[in-house]
Amino acid sequence: MNAKSWVITVSMCGFVTAALAGIKFVQISQAIAFMESFPPAYETVTVAGAEADQWQPTRLLSGTVQSPEHLVISAETPGRIVELPYQSGNTVPAGAEVLVLFDDDIEAQQDALRADLNLVETQLSRNLTLEADSLVSQDQLDILRARNLSLTAQIAALEARLSRMTVRAPFAGKMGIYTQRVGDLMRVGEVLTTLTGLTAMRWIDFKVPQGLASIVVGDTVEIRDVNGFFSEPARVIAVSAAFSDETRTYEVRAELKAPALKHGSLVQVAVATGPLENLMSVPKRSVRWDVQGPHVFVVEEAEANAFLPHRASIRRVEVRGESRDKLFITGEMAPGELVANRGAFKLQDNLLVAVHALNTDQ
Repeated sequence: MNAKSWVITVSMCGFVTAALAGIKFVQISQAIAFMESFPPAYETVTVAGAEADQWQPTRLLSGTVQSPEHLVISAETPGRIVELPYQSGNTVPAGAEVLVLFDDDIEAQQDALRADLNLVETQLSRNLTLEADSLVSQDQLDILRARNLSLTAQIAALEARLSRMTVRAPFAGKMGIYTQRVGDLMRVGEVLTTLTGLTAMRWIDFKVPQGLASIVVGDTVEIRDVNGFFSEPARVIAVSAAFSDETRTYEVRAELKAPALKHGSLVQVAVATGPLENLMSVPKRSVRWDVQGPHVFVVEEAEANAFLPHRASIRRVEVRGESRDKLFITGEMAPGELVANRGAFKLQDNLLVAVHALNTDQ
């Protein structure tokens, strides 16, 4: 093959190679342009403002609700029920009979003793008249006086027994539920039901571990129900002067007006364990956790000509406490800055964000 043929072959190969390279360059350029036509990655969130707030470290303790007027109605002496004037759940006025036991036999004994006492008093009165004329001995007078005192004491004893056969309400209140009926036999100490007063005041009894907090009369504690729907301050009215040997706790009683709290129910008592701190508060869902600890995403203005006007900037914080709907934090941010709220779990540092609603705490 001569040189001319080689030149032609090489030229054709170069032309084909250049044509293929040009086609591929155009394809790659078009692909790059197509990819650049897609918007950059971003997420949609709502935002809330970090607020300057105050928080005090507290410890939740268990407390028991007590009504100042609460009575357990029981039988002090055995007997058969002859009257139950009020049904379960009825409101009872103060002094009303709530339980009456059979007492006819005791009343009969008392009537017999009163008859004997009346006879002795008559004899004693006559003998005292005769004593002036020395017509009666001193022994007879002494016997009659002793008999008078004995009968009086026996009548008083029966009167005390009769008082235990009828139970009266010492205060106006509401009857509890009972299952006994008229005719049932009550044993000594058998409980009929409870009587709870109509007062709106409630006592909250709780125990404070040694070293947790120093509580004195006049302090204020926060009372919360177990579901978190009730929260009211209560004033401390009594503090035990000694620790329990078994639990190393001391007892405290607080008082508040809360008719909705039932006697015997459990509540939570928030006891302050440290000084008041000036912090920031944000919604609970704004704080996220990773291997380095808690953080929030602050929504900042993006650079000029960016696809969206906001970017997420990660800020490390320390969680100091919480309430029902927010967390108290301190860290690398200032009050008034906007933090991602709903949707914060989707964010990364420096990611573009679309703000769905400004200053909305949802």
